[in-house]
Amino acid sequence: MTEKETRTLICAADGKLEGQIVPFIQGLPFTGNITLHYSARNVGFVDGDVSILTIKLPDEFKYVASVPEFSKYIKGTLHIQALLGHNETELTPEMIETYTDRIIIYTPHTFWIGVGEVEADLTINYGEFLTEYPSLPISDAPLGYIFMAQLKYDSAMWDVIKDPILGTNDETYITKETTAIVDQ
Repeated sequence: MTEKETRTLICAADGKLEGQIVPFIQGLPFTGNITLHYSARNVGFVDGDVSILTIKLPDEFKYVASVPEFSKYIKGTLHIQALLGHNETELTPEMIETYTDRIIIYTPHTFWIGVGEVEADLTINYGEFLTEYPSLPISDAPLGYIFMAQLKYDSAMWDVIKDPILGTNDETYITKETTAIVDQ
């Protein structure tokens, strides 16, 4: 048993991921941004659990994401609709972990019965990052850059059902843009 007994049961889930890339043009401000909007609507109950939003990055971003300072260039807001109303939280560095292939965002504890919603609005300013680390490559993706998002609730070991019964919080977004860096 853990100190805090949490219970989670997600009966139905629906996750959506949308986004946009503004390719990086060296010397041109406000370029080199990835904007992602993720939303998840769940039916069931969550009793004080933390959820974890994982954004799988395209393989082409592995060199950029491997630098520990990469997380400083990720900004965003979490919107959580729970039993006690709407909660809006700005992302802090303590809430974000980055790896060569993913970004992990820890959401605040939440409590809801019936319907719970989580939305994340994220901006990754890789252009500013590349200005500081210009030798890091991001190769082209002829079929578009692939981002995948997944929301998981921290279920207790005695929770029999760990995943949604119907639907999923997983979603994939493939960009129309095939170049992250535009040569001048």
